[in-house]
Parts: sequence; structure tokens; C-alpha cells
Amino acid sequence: MHYQQPPQTYIGQVKLRVADLKQSVAYYTKIIGLKVMKESQGEVSLGTGSEILLYLAEEQGLKRKPDRHAGLYHFALLLPSRADLADVVKFYVMNRVPFGASDHGVSEAIYLNDPDGNGIEIYADKPDTGWTWIDDEIQMTTDPLDGENLLKEASDQDWNVLPEGTVMGHIHLYMRHLGEAAAFYNNLLGFQTVVSSYPGALFVSTGSYHHHIGLNTWHGANAPSVNHDEAGMDWFTINYPSEQKLVEAVGRAEAAGIPMTKENNIFILKDPVGSEVRLTVHR
Repeated sequence: MHYQQPPQTYIGQVKLRVADLKQSVAYYTKIIGLKVMKESQGEVSLGTGSEILLYLAEEQGLKRKPDRHAGLYHFALLLPSRADLADVVKFYVMNRVPFGASDHGVSEAIYLNDPDGNGIEIYADKPDTGWTWIDDEIQMTTDPLDGENLLKEASDQDWNVLPEGTVMGHIHLYMRHLGEAAAFYNNLLGFQTVVSSYPGALFVSTGSYHHHIGLNTWHGANAPSVNHDEAGMDWFTINYPSEQKLVEAVGRAEAAGIPMTKENNIFILKDPVGSEVRLTVHR
């Protein structure tokens, strides 16, 4: 999990707008395995018990986001081990929870959608000693997951919660143009492209991770941004390893004329498709 802590810049938390808070909390606790950590009027924070990873906020009259949109594709919860992923998959198979699954060469992953249609990935990284790099680009695949082999690592215990050590591994976003996506996330915010050969997508990271942010144009150049009257992502945070790295990113964004506000030590700006990004320092 050392790619989600200093000296890397990494994704911290995600906040979602949901139409039915009770329904969403039930889903994220009973199906995804997060714990309720804080509750207030119309908002719930979820995590592993020690770290908040996800905020849910209920807003009345929310529309369902359009199928073709710009913004959140999925956020991804990274588990400490392959055995942890096996336990989740075993639970889903036994309880007939529908999910997708892939082997990406660098990781094994399963995919779900919450009640509002927000995408979720739950994954475990393969040892980075086995990752393949060619000309400074990591080689990722989208192959079928070998579920039979994975389930051999499942425990005999009943699963009901994600383990301590689960983190927000990465986030994947629908963009309209890869060039402007790279200009924002790489040139301004400090990430580096590690995959450029995947059709219609870029994967960017720091510290030679396979990706902290996925960026794709699979919904097309005219994909509409999600509106605030629609369910979807409200914001996500990028955690910098030091105050200096944060100040450098903020300076580049200001020099580029990106509108920005500040709350405490959090700098708030929007990416080219209108997704709110919050820049902060690792705590």
C-alpha cells in the first residue's frame, strides 16, 4: 500500500451525492463492506474504522445521472491482499451479488455499481516485482479473472467488512479530450503518464504506480458533465506528500488561470469536465 502514502501523491477520499441515503448506506455497508464512521443530518461518512474513505450526502429530488456522461467512471478500493479480495468474491458468489471481474496484469479487480449508478472497483495489486515496463510505460491488460484460482485463497470465515488497511487506490474519470486531461492532471497537478497505448485512455500516477488516476474518452467528446441536480460524484481529494508539493501544484494551476477557492488548507478547483478536485496535504 506504499503507493498511497508519501512520498507519492495519491487519491484520498470521494464524496457522492445520493438520492436515498438509507438505501445507499445499506448498500455500502452490507455489500461493499465499509463501516459507518460519522453521521449527521443528511450525510454519512464511511471507512474501515480508522480512515474515512467515502462521504455520502443525500439531496432531495436528485435525478439519475445520464448513462453517457463526463465525470466519475469509478472509484477504486484497494485491499491489502489477494486473500482479502478472495473473501469478497466468495461472499458475492454465495449471495448472488452481480459483479464484473478482470485481470489487469498488475492487479485483479471486481466491479459493481451502487444504487445511483456510481461505479466501484474493489481490487488487489499483484506484487510490483512482476509488473512489466517497456519504454517507461507499464503494461496493463484486460483479461478474464481466474476466479477459481482466486477463490483458493478465500478463508473459511464469514465475510462482512473490508479489512483495516483498505485505501482509496485510484479513481477513474470520463473526460472529453485526453490532451486537456493530461494538461490538467499532469502538467498542473503533477502526475505522470504511465500508460498511453490503451485505446481512448490515459493512466497517470506518481512513484511508478500503475495508476492513481485513469482518464478515458469512452463516452465521447460531447459527453455532458454531471449536474448538481443529478446523483454522482460531488468531489474527490488529491493528497500531496508535503506542503511544498501542494504549493507547487497550486502555483501551476494559478499560473494557468484556473479558478480556485480555499477552505482551511484545502484548495478547490475543477477539472476540464467540471469534476471538483480538492488538493490537500497528507495527514
